[in-house]
Amino acid sequence: MQKIDYKKILMKKLIIYIPILLFIVSCADEIPEIGERANRKEQMVGTWQLEKFVQTDLKAKAKAYPAFATEKDLTNIFENNPYTDFSISFNSDGTFTSVTGNSFIDMIEQGNWSFDSDEVPSKILLSNGSQNQTIVIGSFANIIYDKIEFTIVKVDANTKKETISYTYYLSKK
Repeated sequence: MQKIDYKKILMKKLIIYIPILLFIVSCADEIPEIGERANRKEQMVGTWQLEKFVQTDLKAKAKAYPAFATEKDLTNIFENNPYTDFSISFNSDGTFTSVTGNSFIDMIEQGNWSFDSDEVPSKILLSNGSQNQTIVIGSFANIIYDKIEFTIVKVDANTKKETISYTYYLSKK
């Protein structure tokens, strides 16, 4: 009479049933809904005050010059003319007003504003009928903390190449 090896039988059953049990238990939970897409226009509405103003020499940056030779913080470079005087207000009706104060910022003073895309905006388009200005949005990542970055790029009229960019670091009042 042959002896039954219960250990082998038990091990075979465990080898079969444990992976099945793990497969059943390890199924992922339902993925929760992400929710509504953030309304970027609503997030932009309000008055934004400049905190920092940085100039970048794009030609020097393209040639891999070090940061001290490519970027300059201009926020308080001119005595009695701080760039922190600048603010811009975006209204829900699509109008805007910018106040330069004593700063030397070149910005359309008032007019209409819109995004380049309602779904995935990357630029703010400013217009007052006779002038147009495009502001590149650095990122919406910090808008929930009432902070945003804008960039305006200057192009050489002769070569049509980007030469200098100005980055505005703003916070909502």
